[in-house]
Amino acid sequence: MRRNSRTRSRRARGLLAALAVCAVTLVTGVPAAQAAEPGEPSDLTVRLPTGSYSRMLVDQARRRVYVTTGGLTASVGEVLVYDFDGQLLQTVRTGSTDGASAMMLSADGGILYVTTSSYVLVFNADTFAYVGGGWVSNDFFRGLCPGDIGTAGGRLWFTRMSSQYRPKDCATEPQALHSGGLLGGSHDQAGDSLVDAKFTTSPGIPDKIVEAYATYGTPKLVVGVYDASTAAARQLALRTYTASTDPAAWPKDIAVSPDGALTAVAAGTSGVRTLSTDDLTDAASGYGPLPAGTDSTAVAFSPDGSLVARGGAVDGTSADLLVQQADPTRGEAARGYAFTDAAAGGDRVAERGLAFSADGSRLFAMTTDAAGDAYWLHIISHPDARYHSAFDGPLTVRPGTPFAGQAVRVSGTLRRNGPAPADAVRVTAVRHDADGDHTVPAAAVGPDGGFTLEDAPATTGKATYTVSFAGDAAHDPAPDATVTVDVVKAPTDLVIGAPSGTSTSGVVLHGTLSTAGAPLPAGTVVDVQRLTKKGAVDLPAAAVGPDGGFTVNDVPPAAGSTLYTVSYAGDALHEASADWVTVQVTD
Repeated sequence: MRRNSRTRSRRARGLLAALAVCAVTLVTGVPAAQAAEPGEPSDLTVRLPTGSYSRMLVDQARRRVYVTTGGLTASVGEVLVYDFDGQLLQTVRTGSTDGASAMMLSADGGILYVTTSSYVLVFNADTFAYVGGGWVSNDFFRGLCPGDIGTAGGRLWFTRMSSQYRPKDCATEPQALHSGGLLGGSHDQAGDSLVDAKFTTSPGIPDKIVEAYATYGTPKLVVGVYDASTAAARQLALRTYTASTDPAAWPKDIAVSPDGALTAVAAGTSGVRTLSTDDLTDAASGYGPLPAGTDSTAVAFSPDGSLVARGGAVDGTSADLLVQQADPTRGEAARGYAFTDAAAGGDRVAERGLAFSADGSRLFAMTTDAAGDAYWLHIISHPDARYHSAFDGPLTVRPGTPFAGQAVRVSGTLRRNGPAPADAVRVTAVRHDADGDHTVPAAAVGPDGGFTLEDAPATTGKATYTVSFAGDAAHDPAPDATVTVDVVKAPTDLVIGAPSGTSTSGVVLHGTLSTAGAPLPAGTVVDVQRLTKKGAVDLPAAAVGPDGGFTVNDVPPAAGSTLYTVSYAGDALHEASADWVTVQVTD
C-alpha cells in the first residue's frame, strides 16, 4: 500500500493560516487616576485640625463653609471657616464657644447664629464680631449635646437638652424645642422633651417645623410636622413606625426639600425614610436602599431642589455616599462614592455631615473613622456627575481570520477616569453576522482595564463585534467599540486507514473525516472512486457517522494495483478535503 502524503500539504497550510494570531499589540498599561475632565466630579479633601465635629453650614454669598467642633467629647469648641477651595480662612474661638454646634444664617445673610453649651451667639457674618445673643445662659450641661437651630413663622427655634445632669451618650438624650425672637428677648420651651430629637425647616414650608425623634424604651422612629406660627409648636401630622417596619431606629439626620414637599430621615440601620411632608405617607418610589450593612448617618437636599445626598457608614468598598436627582419618581441610579481610607480621608460619612452649595454644583461631605476621633472635609464638585469611561485603542480579535465554529477571543482595554475602581465591572458584546445579532458572554474587566470576550462564530462571512460598557455607580457608559473580521470555512481532514481486505472477494477501507470547526451535519457523506487499468468507476457514497468514521466496501473486478480515492465536497461551513490509497488486490 502506498499513501500520497503530499495531498494534505494544502490543507495543512490552510489550517496554519486560519490559526495565525493577529499581530496587533494590546495596550496593557494600568490606567492611573486622571485629572477630572470637564463635567466630571472632583474631590478635594482637607483634614480638620481638631478631633471633633458637630455641624456644617454653607454660606453661598461669601463662598464659605462653617464647621463647628463642639460636643460632649470635644476639648475645644470653635468655628472653622473654610473657603470653597478648602483653605482654612479663620478659626473663631471665644470664651463662649464651648460646645459650638448648630448654626444658621439670617435671611439677609448678615448674621451668623451659633449655638454653644451655654448660649445662642450672634456674629457679624463678615467680620465675626460678636453682636449679641447669650439668651440661654446658666444651664451649661444643656448644650453639650448638639441640637438644631432654624427659623419658622418669623421666630427663632432651637433644641437643647432637657436634663439637668451631665449626659453620658448624646444619642439617647432628650432634646426640647425652644422658640423666641430673632434678635434677643426671652426664649421659652415650645415643645415636648423627646429622645434624640432633630428638626429642620424649609423655605417651602415657612410656618412649619419637621422633627424626628425616637420613642422611650425600645426605640421606634417618629416623625412629626408642627405649626410654628405661634410660640408653642402645634402638631399637624405624626408618623410612628411600628416594630415590624422599624425595630430599632434613632434618627441621625433630617432634611426637607426646598419646596417643602419631601422629608427625608436618616435612620441608622433602617436606612433613609422618604416621606410626603404634607401627611407623612411614604413618598412614591423613594430613593432605593443603601448598600447592604450601611448605617445611615446623613441626608441633605441641594438648595436649588435638584439633588439629594445620602450618607452612611459601611465596611469594605461599598458606597458610603449616594447622590441623585431629588425627584424620587425619576428612578435614576444614584452616583456612588466609597470612602475606604480610615487614615487619610475617612471611611464613613459623619452624622449630620452633608451640605450643598446653593446651585448643587458642590457637595460638602464630612467623613470620619470608626473611632470618631479624626474628620475630613470633602469638597466634591459636580457631585451627581459620573467619571468618563472609554475603550482605549482598537479591539483585537485572535485569531485574526477565524473559521466557523472556532473559539475567538476579542480583547481590549477599558479606561475609567477617577480613582482606581475597587470592584470589577463587566463589558458586554454582540456579534452581528449574516444570521442576525448574537449575544456574546460578558467578560470581567481586570485591574489594568484589560478584558477578553470569548465567542465562536457559527457562520461564514463578515462578523462585527460591538463591545459595550453600561457604566456603573461612578462612571458614565463608554461609547461602543467595534471590530469586524472575516469568518472563513473551517478546514477538514479526511484520512483513509489501512485496508482490512485486499482480495477480489472484497476490499474494506476505514477512514475518518474531522474538523476543528462547527460539527459536521448529520447525513454527511464522502464520495468514493475506484481506478484500475480498465478505467475509473464511481462507487456508492459512504455515510459519515457521528464520530466522523466511515467504511468503504468494494468487490474489485480483477487482481492488480487498484487506486481508491475518497473525497468530501465541503459545505457552507466546511472546506473540501480528500485522501487516497493504492491497494494490491490478489485473487
